[in-house]
Amino acid sequence: MKRLLISALALCLAGPALAVAPENPERINGMIAELESLHASGQALKKGYDPADESALKTCRAEHGALHEQAVALRDRAAKLPQLAYRVNLTMAASAAADCVACDQGADRCDAVAPALARTRQQMETPAAKPQ
Repeated sequence: MKRLLISALALCLAGPALAVAPENPERINGMIAELESLHASGQALKKGYDPADESALKTCRAEHGALHEQAVALRDRAAKLPQLAYRVNLTMAASAAADCVACDQGADRCDAVAPALARTRQQMETPAAKPQ
């Protein structure tokens, strides 16, 4: 597990150097939009209840459980992307979004979504180095 985390961190830090245009930019942009929506929903959700209150937690899961399922499905789709750099950053963002919309997690879990999305946007905007 440590190896995976270290590898993911190294890839994230080297992301701009590995920037390549995505095979399907519409797909990546769609995932980014879906993650932004989940992030906003998670932040709004966290303001509306206390996770320590069992009845509020039960109500939250009944009303918003589909958001968590959506985030997990998005994480699974991101993990199957053909390009490693996009696969890593979008999978990390989707994992953070799944925690963000989970009723039993704290609001601080939403903090990791934006940086992962920023790395993905930077990859898409940075032109790939031309072979010499």
